[in-house]
Amino acid sequence: ESSTPRPSPALSCAAMAPHTFTTTSLVAVIVACALMEPAASASVAVRHSSVLARAPSRFVTRAPSNRRAPGARLLLPTDPLRRQSAVRDSRYRSQDWLANILSIPASRVLRRIGFHLTANVIWGAVVLVLRSKGVPLKVPALPLTILGGFLSLLLVFRTNSAYARFWEGRIIWGGIMNTCRNLAQYAVTHLRRVDMEIAGKFIKLLACFPHALAHRCVSGRIPHEDRVKAALPAPQWANIPSNVLLEMRELIRLSTVKLSEKPLQESLDTRLQLNEMVKRVDDLVDGLGKCERILRSPIPLSYSRHTSRFLTVWCAALPMVLCDMGLFMLPALTIICWALFSIEEIGHLIEMPFVPSLYPISDSTGVTPERLEMERQRKQPHPYSYGVPVEVMASVICAEVEDIASTDYGSETKNTLSTSFYG
Repeated sequence: ESSTPRPSPALSCAAMAPHTFTTTSLVAVIVACALMEPAASASVAVRHSSVLARAPSRFVTRAPSNRRAPGARLLLPTDPLRRQSAVRDSRYRSQDWLANILSIPASRVLRRIGFHLTANVIWGAVVLVLRSKGVPLKVPALPLTILGGFLSLLLVFRTNSAYARFWEGRIIWGGIMNTCRNLAQYAVTHLRRVDMEIAGKFIKLLACFPHALAHRCVSGRIPHEDRVKAALPAPQWANIPSNVLLEMRELIRLSTVKLSEKPLQESLDTRLQLNEMVKRVDDLVDGLGKCERILRSPIPLSYSRHTSRFLTVWCAALPMVLCDMGLFMLPALTIICWALFSIEEIGHLIEMPFVPSLYPISDSTGVTPERLEMERQRKQPHPYSYGVPVEVMASVICAEVEDIASTDYGSETKNTLSTSFYG
């Protein structure tokens, strides 16, 4: 036997079959990426383990499935800083590419364009059959190339217009959050000095306003909170957000009347701050009007219809350009039409930016709570998948108002305000 050392079996395989070795390595890398996802999900679940005990279950929203451990839910943390970052922790990451590819069959956008996409693929198959029978359906690619530039501009303008409405809605709700913070701080630092009962009622109404506005923004698809109906008499339920603001103005007016009984030098600063509170209520009225403007003013239908017709005709002519590809034309046609139809549909989805955070589920006898929770998690999208989650934002604003209202400037003050606020 020769004394020359034999190469290892692994190296021999790699030398004899380099392509097989490369393919095996690629598969190993993909499997490793997939195995890394549960660890990331567990870390996110640990970060979100602290929750508000008083937060209603309706405000529970799910994180994307690739970042969520089994059974974990995205709730509102107790710490205000962590509460603000709860949604930020669920942003898209570049490591999500594999999960996004695997979740295409469950995509809501794909379900909405399914009929259109299927019809176009069937038409492509018909073109192939007619082509095989000798029917001259071949058309040059130049017309579609020229029209493709105009189609891309239409799709870009349509999607940008829809995104502008989404971003405007987010800015409006951000302003409402800041205004509610200011009013809560004014009530704690100034309105308490005038009358503790008025301050308690004012903060109670302030905490009701975000929920009432969320109900208006989604056209009543979420129920009113019990606290909202308890804050106003039944005749004022027709336009609850506006009536809540009207009651807040009335409380400020009553505080001004009480201040008139005190010397001007002692109450001058409080009078000025009450005037600032009136301006902040004006800001909430402006926010309500801006939300209603978005709700009542869709993108012009003629623009949307023309884009849809143009896209349908262009995609219907595409099989007659790609028919020389044979059977490979069908997968190519499917991918091209899926990409274009999805861009158009995303614009339709975010055109109305305000979305509820929970799709209603039907309870029935014999269904366990675990089963209902699984159904709820399955039906809930990520909060920012298709718009501004107004229900979640309303709960965040309400929690912050409660935190400010519980500020202790003296045990007697805190106890009096808590009694007026919660009971």
